[in-house]
Amino acid sequence: MKKKFYGALLLGSVLLTGGMVSCSDYDDDINSLNDRVAAVEETVKGLQEKINAGCVITSVDPTENGVKVTLSNGESFELLNGAPGAAATVEIGENGNWFINGKDTGKPSRGEKGEQGEPGDSGTAATGKYYKPGENGYWIEVTVGADGKETETETTISWTPEGTMTAVWDSENGKLLVSNVKGYNGILSISLTSELKSLVFQPEFYYQGIEAMEAKTFNYTEKGVKEVNADDDFTTDAPTELDGVAMTPGLVAKYHMNPSSANWKDIKSLSYISDDKNYTRAGGVVKANVFDWEGEEGILTVHSQLTDGTIKDIQNDGKVTVLALQANYSGSEKDTIITSDYAAVKATNYKDMVLANAALGQPVHTMHLYTNAQDAINNAASHEIVWNHEGLDVATLVQTHYDDSQNSHVAWDVTAADKTVEDYGFKYSFELVGYHKGNNRTSESAHAVMKGSLLKPCMPVDGKQPTWDAAEQNKAEKDREPLVRVILTDTVSNKIAAVGYVKFKIVEKATPTESEVILTPEFGFNYEYTVNCTETEKPLQIEWHDFEEDILAQLEKQGISKEDFHTNFELDGGNDDATQYDGKLATSMSTSKKGIVKQTITDTGAEETQIITWTLKNNEAYQLFKNNKSISVIVRYSKEIEPNVYQFVYVTLTWTPNPRNVQPAGTLENSDKIKNYWYAYNSATPGSGYSDIHANVETVGETNADDEFKSNILNTFDGNNVTVSGVNAVYTAFQDANLTKTFTFVDPQSTDMTPVKGNSGTMYDITVGDNGTTLYANVVNNPLVKQAVVKINGSILEYQGKDNETLYSFARDILNAADHAQFVANNEGKKTFTAQIQINAENCSYVPFELENNEFFAKFLRPITISDPHETNFVDATTGGAKADLKLTFVDWRDHNFDNASVTKGQNYYKYYDVESIAQNGDIMTDLNGTTGVFDRKLSDVTGKVKFTFTAPTKSEIQNGNGIVNHYFGTLNYENNGTTVGDFQIKVPFDVTYDWGTIQVYVICKISQTEAN
Repeated sequence: MKKKFYGALLLGSVLLTGGMVSCSDYDDDINSLNDRVAAVEETVKGLQEKINAGCVITSVDPTENGVKVTLSNGESFELLNGAPGAAATVEIGENGNWFINGKDTGKPSRGEKGEQGEPGDSGTAATGKYYKPGENGYWIEVTVGADGKETETETTISWTPEGTMTAVWDSENGKLLVSNVKGYNGILSISLTSELKSLVFQPEFYYQGIEAMEAKTFNYTEKGVKEVNADDDFTTDAPTELDGVAMTPGLVAKYHMNPSSANWKDIKSLSYISDDKNYTRAGGVVKANVFDWEGEEGILTVHSQLTDGTIKDIQNDGKVTVLALQANYSGSEKDTIITSDYAAVKATNYKDMVLANAALGQPVHTMHLYTNAQDAINNAASHEIVWNHEGLDVATLVQTHYDDSQNSHVAWDVTAADKTVEDYGFKYSFELVGYHKGNNRTSESAHAVMKGSLLKPCMPVDGKQPTWDAAEQNKAEKDREPLVRVILTDTVSNKIAAVGYVKFKIVEKATPTESEVILTPEFGFNYEYTVNCTETEKPLQIEWHDFEEDILAQLEKQGISKEDFHTNFELDGGNDDATQYDGKLATSMSTSKKGIVKQTITDTGAEETQIITWTLKNNEAYQLFKNNKSISVIVRYSKEIEPNVYQFVYVTLTWTPNPRNVQPAGTLENSDKIKNYWYAYNSATPGSGYSDIHANVETVGETNADDEFKSNILNTFDGNNVTVSGVNAVYTAFQDANLTKTFTFVDPQSTDMTPVKGNSGTMYDITVGDNGTTLYANVVNNPLVKQAVVKINGSILEYQGKDNETLYSFARDILNAADHAQFVANNEGKKTFTAQIQINAENCSYVPFELENNEFFAKFLRPITISDPHETNFVDATTGGAKADLKLTFVDWRDHNFDNASVTKGQNYYKYYDVESIAQNGDIMTDLNGTTGVFDRKLSDVTGKVKFTFTAPTKSEIQNGNGIVNHYFGTLNYENNGTTVGDFQIKVPFDVTYDWGTIQVYVICKISQTEAN
């Protein structure tokens, strides 16, 4: 009998000492435990406080004076026996019944709810029943109705033997019950559970990185069935196809309770908080209404029904539905509300449910049950049952398959007996289907009875099926073939989802299946392994003398001669490529192969002996060794001693390489970089460090230069090539000359490199795509529209957007956000666009090569910067009207002034950068009637009489001048309202467009007071 401590056992009397407050105080408690004797009430109080603090009892071991109780923190104390008689033990046996002093009481320790009644009945006639120890010293009989409700009745049968101290740990109800305690009258009851403090969601899977639960929708065609019995002829019985059904039974979610010993039965109610995150389209928030929950081993399982709203989908909606569980918990002092973390809900669809055999071990599509009685009758029986079987559980032989959300046809449950489908609103039912074979007037199925899912052969009575209790068995039942109809019912919709038929054959004795394993020799190898990116093979061979000593000689001891082995034992799968197995049991199954195991024959001169050779290709061995210190294969020799009964010899081959070289690595030395091209992080000083490089457009005046933004990373490395050093000499395939180097972007997510602010003020999220070679931007909260910003083509960095505003508006906006030297964000949060780049080295793609010092930053310098020289000024009441040519200062990424002949050297920078337009765009702000220099009001709001208009230049005037000036930027015209005015200023926004986008510049103009006033 297997004793389950967690279900039952305590011995001895409770005579504890010391006040116990919490686990952390336990050392002090233990030191004083043997120094004084405390009253029972104080002892119980201390123990209860310790349990409430989260401690649990992990083991109870008998001692001379009682028992030693060990707590979850590893400390222990002793319970002393104070009863006059011997101590009694109460425990749960292997059959689930309560045992007292090793004797089965016949009382089950837990029960299932009763079977559902027939339609029209209350459904409570059939019940389950179990027992628990009561606090008055008597067994409590618990009756479980078909609806799951429990009714308790106290019996007159005592669970405590008279004159003994008896203790039982009732884990089902969280009670430690102790009788005959010295100093205490009655049954001492101690709660073994603590108060719930928090709930943590246990994810089924991760939905785009979010902990998630699954909301399953089952799609099926409803089936109609006729009533059948075991006696009449239903040879043609088959379900009819009705309407399609889509059923979403709700959610099944699991939560870790903290502490794990918390009493889940103190939860008064559960509810969900639901929300939809990051979603802007219409549609109600889905609601989840909890209808049931249960706890076991620290896990709270919650069942809820979905109502209202719709479950959002990240890909289609840009939003995810999330739920947080709220528990109304009845604590010792007051009720509290405990809220779990949020978890995502993912809606999935399942379809094409079909019933299948669970015991045949065949590919999933070949296991389906027959879908009509005729086919099952016409074909061989799927299972055998011996004539005197007391009840075969058909539920253990059946399962359901369906097409999952990836359209893979898979098994839903292991067997119907595990009740997996019940969590989702389905149930199985089983019934015998009568039919007649040949001239027999008695139905084949009348030779069996069913009780629930149990099938038992029997003899008919007067040609009819008897009842279960009246059924008698006889060998004459042999060769009869009862037919069982299996139905899968959707209990939420009360519709039938699938129907299948299983035929059984009653036999005198089962076809022998008791194969045996007679020898399991093991052979080890420790040859070195070094990954080398090749298909080279490593043969590992069992030498003939090892085969002789460890296999043949050992079989001789069992009476199996060498000749018998050679003649009758065969290598499964054949001598050229043996089958490999997942274990060394008679029931072990074939598994995926690791290399090839062959058998050859060696001739020693006097005799021949088998030799086993295991061959692995280098790349396959790497996949096995990269995470494992050793690998093994198991092959099998088989001898059939009678039909379907075998003797097996399993041979295990294990390779434990010494050394195991599977992690090639190297480094990039800074000495391989050309110092003058490199900068410290965010530094503008060349040679200050090796963190940054600066990427820029082509230089004006160079051969064929046309302002393209392409920078070759290799230009910054010595010899214009990346050199990997520091590779261990053992890795010959990964020395520098054998490595291919590539450049990819590092994902900027969770760094300060995203989001970034564009020139327009728009925020962009930066992501990586195209196998790491493209940086994309999307407007924050709008991930469905993204544009390329910069690409890596080989070693060339190519910024996107020259002369193409349509496809690369995001890239242009980001590039023009900040001056080329603005490496740290300014007061507007704008800075030079920066990307992190990684250098990768590899020989073969499946072997990761660890490369140190291989990451750096590239800053993409804005091609030009435009500023206000503060030279656009007016005097009020000027004769002929006040006009002023717009003054702007243009410099490029090298701080070259476009109008400084000493640096332009005859080149027209305006034309090279294709400065094509200057437009006044936006509100003119002013300090008129305010604080000087504070431009906080629109000019139009202050007065409608003072006006400024702008005469824009043509592209030719910008680039080539208009005869008066070399480069003309337009003219501002000022009009007063006829009243003299004092000094004031205006701030005018202008958009300057060039081949890499638009830059906004603000020009501050001073208007001097009216002349002579």
